[in-house]
Amino acid sequence: MYRRAVVAGALSLATAGCVDRLHDVAASTPRDLGVRSRYVDGNPMVDSRSVLARPEELLTHAASFRSASAVRGVLKPDATESQEFVERTEFVGDGGDAILVIAQRLTVPEAKLRLGGISRTGDHSLRIAVDQGGVRGEVETEDPVVKTLLIRLIDERGPPERVIVSIGDERAGVTV
Repeated sequence: MYRRAVVAGALSLATAGCVDRLHDVAASTPRDLGVRSRYVDGNPMVDSRSVLARPEELLTHAASFRSASAVRGVLKPDATESQEFVERTEFVGDGGDAILVIAQRLTVPEAKLRLGGISRTGDHSLRIAVDQGGVRGEVETEDPVVKTLLIRLIDERGPPERVIVSIGDERAGVTV
């Protein structure tokens, strides 16, 4: 009995914060929606299709993809972590049931993006809240860098028609 308590206590300490965060995201996600995300420090997309191609006052960008070939066409050849995530995705356009949303933000180097929550805003629309961790308060920099969050979505109701991604006080909408 004592040994179980020690093991449980050790696991609680080892995963402090992680388990709570997982429960928070799970609680804020509709039950009929499967979600996986992967943070990428940098820009896995070719510059002409990324947040870098947007006007400089637009710090947030989102793109959606329904097939593996469409994603491969915008990923840089050396973006191995992103390509591995794409390889594990069974896209709607390829006979599977998933879509991929890529959310990007121009921000300070210390910032990290993580999935905050997902909610439905209509029958076939989703709102994805992305948290910007690692910094506090207003974030301004003269030399911003790209931060990326890959989000795999599987919706039992079928692929959403529209997705709004919110990062901080900015939004980016994308038609799937």
